[in-house]
Amino acid sequence: MTIEQQEPFRAIIGDRLSAIAEELTDLEQSTEAISPDVSIGRLSRLDSMQHQQIALASKRRLEDERNRLLEAQRRIDAGSYGRCLLCSSDIAIERLEIQPDAVACISCMRRR
Repeated sequence: MTIEQQEPFRAIIGDRLSAIAEELTDLEQSTEAISPDVSIGRLSRLDSMQHQQIALASKRRLEDERNRLLEAQRRIDAGSYGRCLLCSSDIAIERLEIQPDAVACISCMRRR
């Protein structure tokens, strides 16, 4: 993949990183611990704890995606973006448009 082909993905990745930052900010309140001195019923507390765990799982998923996208940005900077880490062939542009943090081509993913 040429540098000219890599550059449009910088904006795609940047946009997704901005969206992730907003989502993480929104999740901050949902992941806060529930104070034991708050007077709510037992079932309401269990429900709140369940929602908190769901929010924490969402936060971990978003943080993982953010880390993969930051790594993709580093590969763009290094000029190695769009190359399969397993076989060194080019990853299809269509695949990168759907999953900009992809590190392997379809052939290698099928073999796994």
